[in-house]
Amino acid sequence: MLDALLALIREGADQPTVPVVAARAHVSARIVYYHFGGIHELLVAAVTFQSDRNRDLLFAIPPRGPSSLRISALCRQRRLYFEEITPVLGTALAKTQGQVGFRNLLADDRTLLRDQLARTLGPELRTCGDRAPETLDALEHATGWDTWRALRHVSGHSPPAAERVMAMTAAGLLA
Repeated sequence: MLDALLALIREGADQPTVPVVAARAHVSARIVYYHFGGIHELLVAAVTFQSDRNRDLLFAIPPRGPSSLRISALCRQRRLYFEEITPVLGTALAKTQGQVGFRNLLADDRTLLRDQLARTLGPELRTCGDRAPETLDALEHATGWDTWRALRHVSGHSPPAAERVMAMTAAGLLA
């Protein structure tokens, strides 16, 4: 059922329904409702599934070497990760309108990405002194999903261009 929903979203279905997902999965709508309760819960499960499936793209980057290389590596990872999860995440955001399960999922994802920033760019953040918490906040927003979505779908950047903009912004925050 999750694969059916993800396939529909990849094909451009921005308002999937339980009957359409059920038909695509070759199951009855009743089965979807039984397992997920409805389209909102199915979307949250699909985002969780897609995020978990692609978490290996966010591997640890050692906090040593030139910061420009670490920033580039971080932004490349995020590009690959966000490109995989954005279709289902965008659909779920529009459809669930911030329901609790979805907000919790986003919070978990933000925590993972923020912790990765703090570890990878720890040496640079330590040089910021009292400004370190705010700098980390700025880095989190500059390299987060909302920024990625804006660069790709509002500004119309290609994935490589969006990655470069994200890296330039992160580097500028640490300069």
